[in-house]
Amino acid sequence: MTEGSKRVAILIEQGVEDAEFQLPYNALKKAGAEVVVLGSRINEEYKGKQGKLTIKADATTTEAIATDFDAVIVPGGQAPDKMRTNLKTVQFVEDALENGVLVASVCHGPQVLIEGDMLKGVRATGFRAIRKDMQNAGAEFVDEPLVIDDNLITSRRPGDLPIFVTAILQHLGLSIPDTTLPPVGDMDAGWWKLGEDWGGSSKSEIVQAINTALSGEKYGLEAFQHYLDNAVDDAMKEVFQEVCQHKQQHVQQLEARLSVLGEQPSLTANVSNVYASIKSFFQNNQTDVEILRRALGDIQTGVVDTYNLRNKITDPATVEILDQMEVTLARDESRIANLYKDRLGERTPQSPMPSSRPAATGA
Repeated sequence: MTEGSKRVAILIEQGVEDAEFQLPYNALKKAGAEVVVLGSRINEEYKGKQGKLTIKADATTTEAIATDFDAVIVPGGQAPDKMRTNLKTVQFVEDALENGVLVASVCHGPQVLIEGDMLKGVRATGFRAIRKDMQNAGAEFVDEPLVIDDNLITSRRPGDLPIFVTAILQHLGLSIPDTTLPPVGDMDAGWWKLGEDWGGSSKSEIVQAINTALSGEKYGLEAFQHYLDNAVDDAMKEVFQEVCQHKQQHVQQLEARLSVLGEQPSLTANVSNVYASIKSFFQNNQTDVEILRRALGDIQTGVVDTYNLRNKITDPATVEILDQMEVTLARDESRIANLYKDRLGERTPQSPMPSSRPAATGA
C-alpha cells in the first residue's frame, strides 16, 4: 500500500467495455487519485468495444508490482478474455488479491479471476453470461449490483457502474469535491447523475432508451391483443393473455421511470400501438401455426432489443427494469415456442421467424 494519495491500476485490453473503463478512470481522477493504465504492450493503442475510447497504457502488467497500488480495477467487455491469456496479467491480479490490495472487477472482468483460481469460496457477481463459469470456479454467485467479499468488489454490468465506482471510492477513503456519494445500498439514490458526471449515459440517452423500450412494449401489447383476439383455442388464449399482462406491466414501469426523471413518453412511444393496430388489420384469417410463428417473431425481437438497451446505459434503476423485462420476455418466448413446436409437429421451418414489430433504434 502507498502513503499519501491513492494509487490505482486499471487494466486495459482491446475491446474493453468503454464505460467500464471510463467511469472509474474519470471518477478516480476527480478524487485526486493517481491512475495508472496497465496493458500487455506499452506502445499499443487500445480501443473500446463501443468505439468511444482510445488510449495507450502507461505501463504493462509485466513490469508492474501489485503491492505498489492501493487498488486494481478489471473492467469488462471483450478485454478480459484477452487478459486471461496473459500469464503476467493474471499473476498481477492474483498478487494484488493475496496481499490485501483492493481488486474491483465488473461484468466479464471475473474471467481473469477465474483463470487464476481466485474465486474459490468467494461471494462474487458478474455478467449473467459467465454465472456458470464463476460457479464452476468455486464462487458463490450473487445476482446483486454490488458484492463485497473482503478486498474483492464485483458488479454485474454497465448499469451497476455508479454503485461500483462509489464502492471503490469509499473503500479507498476518497471523495470528490462538491459531490455527495450515496450509501451503496441505497437503490433509490439518483445514481444516474453520478454516472453522467463520470462519463456514462446522459439523461437524454437514458430517456431515449426508456422511450425505445416503451415503443416496443406498446407495439407488442397491441400486437398480442390482436393475437389473443384471433387465438383458436384456450391454450393460445392463456399464453397470449399473460403476455399482454406482462407488457402492460412493463409499460407502467417504463412510464413511471420517465416520470421520476421528469419526462413524458415521446411521440413515437405514444403512437406505437396505433402502428401495430394498422399492421394487425392486414394479418387476419391466419392459422394457429401462422399466428404462433408471428407471435414468436415479435417476442424474440423484444428479447434482443431489450438486451441491447440494457447493456448500453449506466443508470441502475432503468437497467433493473430492462433486466426484469428481458427475463420475463425470455420466459414468454419459451412458452410460445413450446406451443408453436407442438402445433408444428415434426415439420421444421425453412425461414426466419417473421416479426411485424419495427426494430429498435437503440439508445
